[in-house]
Amino acid sequence: MSTDESVKLDLGAFDFTPDWAKKDAGVTVGKMRPAREETAADAARGPQRGADRGKKPFGPRKPFARGDRREAPMRGPVRPEEPQLELEVKVLPETRALGTIIRKLQQDPHAYKFKELARFFLDNPESVLLRVASKNVKPGEAAPRPFHQCKACGFAALSAEELVAHILAAHLGDYYETREVACEPPKGNFPCVAKCGLSGVVLGPPNIHDFTNRVQEMIRTRYPDMTEEAYRAHLEMVRDPEAIEAWRQSATKKTVYMAKGAGENAPQLTREQAEGAFRQSFLAPLMDNPKVLMITADRALKSPVRALARAARFALEDERRTPRGMCFALRGALYHRKLNFFRANDAHGPEFVTSVAYKPFDAAHAIPELARVATFVVEHPCSLREEIAPDAESAKHLDWLVSTGHIVAYVNGAYSPVEKYPKYGPQWRKKAPVAQ
Repeated sequence: MSTDESVKLDLGAFDFTPDWAKKDAGVTVGKMRPAREETAADAARGPQRGADRGKKPFGPRKPFARGDRREAPMRGPVRPEEPQLELEVKVLPETRALGTIIRKLQQDPHAYKFKELARFFLDNPESVLLRVASKNVKPGEAAPRPFHQCKACGFAALSAEELVAHILAAHLGDYYETREVACEPPKGNFPCVAKCGLSGVVLGPPNIHDFTNRVQEMIRTRYPDMTEEAYRAHLEMVRDPEAIEAWRQSATKKTVYMAKGAGENAPQLTREQAEGAFRQSFLAPLMDNPKVLMITADRALKSPVRALARAARFALEDERRTPRGMCFALRGALYHRKLNFFRANDAHGPEFVTSVAYKPFDAAHAIPELARVATFVVEHPCSLREEIAPDAESAKHLDWLVSTGHIVAYVNGAYSPVEKYPKYGPQWRKKAPVAQ
């Protein structure tokens, strides 16, 4: 067919309006095509397999109403919203851990990599002290004091009430000891006993005078994250006479509190009485509301104050990438304790710290044994101990040269001569015969 005889499609001749939209179509929605008449062969075969699978007859339609919905199951207690805190965190070495490291360095003539010391602190949250202060305080304004801190352990809370609850739970035992003493079984008519649905522990009848104390003790010792209301929702009332009698026979002991160091004649107190005496005598000195919070990283990471735990985690992660703050604080502390710093290889090489003050060795005026050891180290930097001192006598001379600052002894076992930038690393090692 030639090009001039090609068929041209006239789209205007086609009506794309659907059948159901045409006025005279006579087609109703749902009518697709006429059903095929059933033949004798179809009747003989019976119904097709799976033809009515999954089909259920429509029942009466249920009325829709919001009240018909089942209530969602109760969830745990919703934690109250914390105030928005903008915190500035500085990372420092913890005082006791720093003292331990300094004493070790002062007693050891070896040279330690300075950044490895900093990372030792950062890898141990108990050895890191965080200085937490409010951020963006305008000049002339009083800095807010959002934290209440326990002086005994460093625990931090956002309210005095939370701090009091912590101190009573964690430190009452520091001042009072507990004892189990015999007592008479409870008397009276008890129609039921309360059983903890979480642990199975029977608390006793809800109508006895110390039932509330028993509930609070369970919360304090087993479920500290639950409110009393949430815990009571898990209590089950058991009305079995045998269970009630079993509880009565088991309640023949009670816990009493006695002040430590008061002797055997000290009065026996209930938990409520002990807490009252503790509040009067010991509570106030244990509470603080600091302007700047000083807390170990370990304690901050475990803090129930989410803003504090989050700020501590971010600060530690940042320091582990680049330990600027820890190195700055650690360098000042080590300088203050008269420890010495030097760099190896060149002015930009790795930094080391040691207790030894290095000075050159004059081999010309030394005894031959010392001169031989010192000369071997000069000619073979970064040598190992067994290469320099193969015998006990040479080992003594090597130790003397190290302790007096005439040879640099790295903690990895390498020895180098004293220079402005002592050599460090395998690139300086030379294959040489063992010193004679």
